[in-house]
Amino acid sequence: MKKKIKGVSGLKNQKRSMILLFLLMILAVSGCSSNSVKTDKIIEDGLNINSISIGLGGSEEDEGITVVTYHFNLWNRTNKSIILKTVEPIISNEIQERLIDRDIRLDINKKIDGNTSEALTGTFKLDTKGLDKEGIIKLNINVKKFNIAFEQVIGINEP
Repeated sequence: MKKKIKGVSGLKNQKRSMILLFLLMILAVSGCSSNSVKTDKIIEDGLNINSISIGLGGSEEDEGITVVTYHFNLWNRTNKSIILKTVEPIISNEIQERLIDRDIRLDINKKIDGNTSEALTGTFKLDTKGLDKEGIIKLNINVKKFNIAFEQVIGINEP
């Protein structure tokens, strides 16, 4: 009798283990498929910026001027070359009102081959007279988006 009881409980444990293993496999498969969907949404063809770094510094000429330097990599994810014409950071109206020079567009005029990246750096100066370090930080100087003008040569596909 005892052998049958152990056999029945062993069978129940084996069924539970199989069910648990099956559920874990389903979770693993569903987790993998949802991650691939997220990745597909993030990665697109065209021009991409992976990261941006920003630095703030004082001007050597004038104490009331803050120099904003930004650096980013522009990645051409297409298979075709482009001519990068201009790059202009998009900044808030509050920051635009403090610009020393309104023309903050960079003239690049450089070829970027397909599936390569180009490191770009630009600066602009802000009037921060009367602001201390904390006041400058409160301005929330952010550069996250850019207007980019480029040229691409295309032609007709011939058989």
